[in-house]
Amino acid sequence: MTDYTSQGKTRPKNPVDLSNCRSYDHQSYYTCLSRSATASGTVIVQSFSPRLIICGASGYLRQEFRELELLDEISKLRYEGKLPDCVEGNFRNPLI
Repeated sequence: MTDYTSQGKTRPKNPVDLSNCRSYDHQSYYTCLSRSATASGTVIVQSFSPRLIICGASGYLRQEFRELELLDEISKLRYEGKLPDCVEGNFRNPLI
């Protein structure tokens, strides 16, 4: 079963062959490893390089997280009625 086929399917036992994951895509590893209902239910069946999952996020992903934090704060302030009038827009690009 591929990583995308397994999305949305939680299993009590989850044998995983990480050699089939795309090495450039951390989401592929996450999807494969997170299908088990428990950590003890995940069995990695073949060796792999830990660098592939602990090497850190790309610059683009870090930027995405920073922008999501900003949007979260803007949403909170707007909900609480505390957003300054000078902050306008309903879409991501005009707001950030």
